[in-house]
Amino acid sequence: MRKSFLTIAALVGASTLTINAQTPQTQPPPRPAPPAAAAAATDQAVLTIRGCLKEEKDVPGLKPNVAERAGITEDYVLTNAKMAPNSTVSGIGVAPTYEVEGIAEAELKKHINHEVELTGTITQATATASDATPDFKATSIKMIAATCPAAQ
Repeated sequence: MRKSFLTIAALVGASTLTINAQTPQTQPPPRPAPPAAAAAATDQAVLTIRGCLKEEKDVPGLKPNVAERAGITEDYVLTNAKMAPNSTVSGIGVAPTYEVEGIAEAELKKHINHEVELTGTITQATATASDATPDFKATSIKMIAATCPAAQ
């Protein structure tokens, strides 16, 4: 009798484990925040700026890091930056120079020495950055002209 009771208890326990193992545990995927809401949540306004795209090594006063000097990677800088006429944000000061982040290096390389328009957010330069150039986290790039206008 004791042997049958243990056998029954073992079978009940095994079937409970099998049922639990077969019950799928699903959770709904997280929903991404809309771009405007994400910007508002971080107190960063999405804006559009215009300027001349250059490789960092070609911008006076900026020094490429070791990886950039070795040709492994390159930083790209928007010079002569100003608020674009079609920007939805106005009344804020724009720095003259930004390090461009968020756009693939291959895409940026296509626009070296072009006047471009970038849409995105301004972020602080990283603490490890050797210069004080603020970062512009771009979400899009658009060529305005095949050459840069003369610096004013």
